[in-house]
Amino acid sequence: MKVLVVLVMCVVGSSLGAVNMKQLNGIKRLIKNLNQGAYPTCDLVLFKEQVDFDTADENCRLFDLSMSEDGEEGNLATVNDVEKNAALKMLLELAYPIAEADTNKWGPDRWVWAGLRKVRNNVGRAVKGGYSPDDWEWADGSGPALEMWLKDQPDQKIDKKTTKGVKYYQNQMRINHKGRWDDTFVYKMHPYACDYQGKYILSPDKVTWTTAKQECEDAGLMLAKVRSPEEVEEMKLAATYFLGARDPESKLWANENWIWLGGHDLETEGEWYWVDGEKITWPAKGDFRDPNPDDAQFIGEDGQDVMAISKWGEFDDSFHTKKKRPFACQCPGT
Repeated sequence: MKVLVVLVMCVVGSSLGAVNMKQLNGIKRLIKNLNQGAYPTCDLVLFKEQVDFDTADENCRLFDLSMSEDGEEGNLATVNDVEKNAALKMLLELAYPIAEADTNKWGPDRWVWAGLRKVRNNVGRAVKGGYSPDDWEWADGSGPALEMWLKDQPDQKIDKKTTKGVKYYQNQMRINHKGRWDDTFVYKMHPYACDYQGKYILSPDKVTWTTAKQECEDAGLMLAKVRSPEEVEEMKLAATYFLGARDPESKLWANENWIWLGGHDLETEGEWYWVDGEKITWPAKGDFRDPNPDDAQFIGEDGQDVMAISKWGEFDDSFHTKKKRPFACQCPGT
């Protein structure tokens, strides 16, 4: 499987209404320290790698962490509401801070590919004032319900100089740090955004389980559930994409190898629940790394009452106020 350099974004309750800045800032705090070029959330994936439009389109088609059996392909991001547009602005700023970006406003790191493209009347220069949203479509065939074009855009300029005898038309759309849209040529090189179909948002910040729970909630999420072998595989993939593969030289119990989940038996020893109150039926004791869960206790520490998962998919019980590890939040509705 090709591992891509990736950023991801999620905003709950997408609409054409106001942006929930508190939630957006909470998500930003979760992902800002990722160093794999991947900043995960729930609606969008921004890949930091700079590619042309066709490569971006194909990479998004192949990207899927959801482990679903429906065979549904991915696609370049559909940005049809102000919340996703604001999220994409934030992701581009994390990937390529404007203060460090190309001074040319048309530079490759000043824009991100999205999935809107011109599918009709797309040969020849556009007539001034002749823009029609009916000519543009997202991957699902829908038209643009939101429009954030720069002034006098789209203008569908023609490029005759790049390849002799070939005319290129500005039939693809890109978005800048201000959330404004522009039409451009297929060969331009930019990072790109895909729609995200996964469940998990991972943070590299090493914190206690208690802090991780609060950080997820501040972002409108919750500490993650892993309830089946399929979800174990999805978590392993997410860990590879967003945190990086396990260092073979690292020790088994090194904190960077383990990820906090939302499971705990803080109320009654041996009775495990997820943070939303759902009783845990899987994983069972036999699914933990032997001999866990053992509720081991050490001098000055409470028992091991919270759940973690390793990058290779084993479960462990651990200390909720002492150990500091990366953590996984769960996207709403998954």
